Amino acid sequence: MQSNHRTTEPAPMAEKLKRQTLTQGVEDRIRNEIIQGIHKPGALLTGPVLAENMGVSRSPVREALMALERDGMVEFDDRGRTRVCTMTDIDYEDLYTLRLAIEPVAATHTALHITDEALTALEANIAATEKTKTVAEVSPLDIEFHTIIVNASCRPRLIAFWRSLRPQLELWLTTLHRKHEYSSGIVRDLTVKDHLEIIDNLRLGQSKVIYTTIKEHIEGWYKWLPTTNDD
Repeated sequence: MQSNHRTTEPAPMAEKLKRQTLTQGVEDRIRNEIIQGIHKPGALLTGPVLAENMGVSRSPVREALMALERDGMVEFDDRGRTRVCTMTDIDYEDLYTLRLAIEPVAATHTALHITDEALTALEANIAATEKTKTVAEVSPLDIEFHTIIVNASCRPRLIAFWRSLRPQLELWLTTLHRKHEYSSGIVRDLTVKDHLEIIDNLRLGQSKVIYTTIKEHIEGWYKWLPTTNDD
C-alpha cells in the first residue's frame, strides 16, 4: 500500500520570519555593543569579523548594518566601509532641541490619562535604576523611562517621532553618562530623584506642571552635554 505521507517543506513565509528574527537578533546585539561602548565612535565594523564572532553568515550582518545606518548608529563611507557614527556638537544640539520639543508635550498628554499600567512600569524602572552600579546600566533604563511616558501619551505622531529619535538619543545619553563614569553614583541618584518627581506629577494629573518638570529635567542635563573638545 502506497503511503500518502509527504515530507513537508518549510513554508516560504516561515523561512522569511526565521530570517527576520535572525537579522533582528544580530541588529540588537550590534546596537547594544555600540551603546555599551564596546564599539567606540569611529570604530570600523567589518562584516566578516562580526559574522564570525556571532556565528552567523554575512547576510544578516549586512542587513543589520543597513538598519543601523538608517537609525543613525553607523555610517558607510565612500569605500563602502562601516563605522560607528561619531556625533558632533551640532548633532548633540539638534537632539537636545528635538527632545525638548517632543517630550514635554507628550508628557502633558500622558498626565491627562495616565494608567495604572504605565505608573507600574515607571515605578519598576526606577526600582531597577536604584540598583545600578555603573552609568552603562543607568543609560538604557533612563531612555526606557522616557519612552514609557511618550508611549503613554497615546499621540501617534509624537510617538513616531520619538521612536525615530530613540537610537540616537541612546547614543547621546550613554556618551553623556560615560563622560561622568567617575561619578556614577551621582548620575544614578540625580536620575532617580528627577524621575520620582516626574512620577508624582503624572500620578496627580498635573499636566501643566509636568510640562515644566520635564523641560527643566532635560535642560538640567544640557550642561553635561559632551563636546568635541572633551577627551
